[in-house]
Amino acid sequence: MNFKKENINTDILKESKMYLKNKNYISILELKKKKLKEKLLDIKKKNQVLLKNFNTKIYKKLELTYKFSLEKIILSILPILDSLEIACKSIQNYPEYKEIYKKLLKNNIFFRDILLKNNIKIIEETNVLFDPLIHQAMFLKKTKHFKKNYVVEIIQKGYILHNRLLRAAMVSVSTN
Repeated sequence: MNFKKENINTDILKESKMYLKNKNYISILELKKKKLKEKLLDIKKKNQVLLKNFNTKIYKKLELTYKFSLEKIILSILPILDSLEIACKSIQNYPEYKEIYKKLLKNNIFFRDILLKNNIKIIEETNVLFDPLIHQAMFLKKTKHFKKNYVVEIIQKGYILHNRLLRAAMVSVSTN
């Protein structure tokens, strides 16, 4: 075989250039691969944060839904409780209705226990400072037995479910 030195050198030079070109191309591809990997990891982290936030929101919504699922039912029962209390008050001083009074009182206590077991607070305290967030003033009452702006009488009880007001207590408020 007759190889010329010139041809060999030219071929080696071509091969070297090709090799360098391919090496540069590989380096560029490896750099792109590294950047894509970093981008993918960044997207993965962001998705994990988004998923965690989503799960937290869903959990909170479920918790609130569970906590306040009784709200509509309790609101529909409140007129019945009011009627029971009015009936008890109106016949408690009549001896001839003693048995009826006992049964009404028993039902009233039964309902009250159900409310308390379900985290419902009853607003029924007198001689406390009037709070417009939980009390609805129906009228003012002049009295020397209470400090000014204190609840003198509960006209209709109020109810709170897990710190959410279901119904404000209707009250009379003291003046001097």
